[in-house]
Amino acid sequence: MPDSPSLAHELDRVMRKIDAQMHKSMPAVDTGRIGPMGSLLLMQLDAMQPCNIQALATAMGRDNSQLTRLTRDLEAKGVLKREPSPEDRRATLLSLTDEGRKFLLEAKAVLNLVVEDVAKDLSTKEAATLIELLKKL
Repeated sequence: MPDSPSLAHELDRVMRKIDAQMHKSMPAVDTGRIGPMGSLLLMQLDAMQPCNIQALATAMGRDNSQLTRLTRDLEAKGVLKREPSPEDRRATLLSLTDEGRKFLLEAKAVLNLVVEDVAKDLSTKEAATLIELLKKL
């Protein structure tokens, strides 16, 4: 195992590089001011929809109350919707709206370009290995 500060430093360096490039590239796409956290939530919701807030919070490793506030904001912006669960009227299910799907397509295109740039020095095999290693963390 490498020393912990080196691992933490390298992970942080790569995330900061991705974050900086996303902040530089996203304003053209994010005209509705969805933001980085909102974009991550929509990406996770896209993979799980429809789902309740508890499942989304668990999948994202976030607090229910934090995501409840964020989902209300995103609902007001028209990118996600809430509907009663057919199985349990007390529960609410979240899903993307057409506007949310449109935003997500554009945001994923930007993310793909940013990640391709950050990982440009990796071979296809190295990139696949990195993905598998990161899944273990």
